[in-house]
Amino acid sequence: MKPVYLVLTGPTASGKTALAIELYQRFGWPIVSADARQIYRYLDVGTNKPPQAELTEVPQHLIDVCWPNEPFNAGRFAEAVEALVAGWTGVSVVQIVGGSGFYVQAFLYGLDPTPAVPPTIRAQVEQWMQAEGVEGLVRWLAEKDPFTVAQIDLRNPRRVQRAVEVLLASGRPWASFWRRSFHRRYPAHIVVLEPPREQLYAAITERTRKQVAAGWLEETEFVLRKGYAPTAPGLQTLGYKECLAVLSGNLAPSALMEAIAQANRHYARRQLTWWRHRPYDQKVETLSEKEKLRLVQAVERLLEGTSSFEKA
Repeated sequence: MKPVYLVLTGPTASGKTALAIELYQRFGWPIVSADARQIYRYLDVGTNKPPQAELTEVPQHLIDVCWPNEPFNAGRFAEAVEALVAGWTGVSVVQIVGGSGFYVQAFLYGLDPTPAVPPTIRAQVEQWMQAEGVEGLVRWLAEKDPFTVAQIDLRNPRRVQRAVEVLLASGRPWASFWRRSFHRRYPAHIVVLEPPREQLYAAITERTRKQVAAGWLEETEFVLRKGYAPTAPGLQTLGYKECLAVLSGNLAPSALMEAIAQANRHYARRQLTWWRHRPYDQKVETLSEKEKLRLVQAVERLLEGTSSFEKA
């Protein structure tokens, strides 16, 4: 029997992983990470990656699967999940856990039919990125394609590059190719964790404080010493860019924690906006035992085949 999927998503620091671990310990449901930064090796402190001892006790799959300079996209994620699950036997429920909406969407609904980008344009945009950074691409994109700019994470260099590439290759906004209806390829129950805003922001600030104290800046220096360029995809992600700004003298070390916390708050808002425009099955503001019971009962109904939870 093919498994059903429990998707635990929502903003950063909302408690997704803690809930997934609890469900794994109670029911044995394996966890697949849908975190677009934990895929990178060496990026541990800044991505809040679980320590190895915890991963040994509670395995989380698709963590540490590529190098910091290696591109990794939603299509590769979907293929990796499919290959992973195909090798399992006797697994009835799989947890997909993480805040990357693109990853979740690619797996559940398939990829959007965007046009192929010629290698010449890809190389042109890459050179542009090297010369002006993501900020230069964002400025151009904001003028030429505000439609897509309003819907993507502008701090994610790969998203910005992709938007520029598609616009140059097709003459159309990247967002104009995105699907406007959703039909799930697999039986799934999507849970969006959305704590009260004040509580969420407090959790973001406290986690960021701990990460900086644990050596986020030093970890960035370590990755650079390993020979990876500051423009490597892994180092262009949230928090590492701020660390690079400190190392280049463009940000005071004393301002690092608040700069990252602010970036995380902005990211959390974008994550919430993403799910307001896409189908989900259960929103959880307070993770009570009642909400957990609703979640488990929904999964049981999927297993019984009494409800597919599919939405057109």
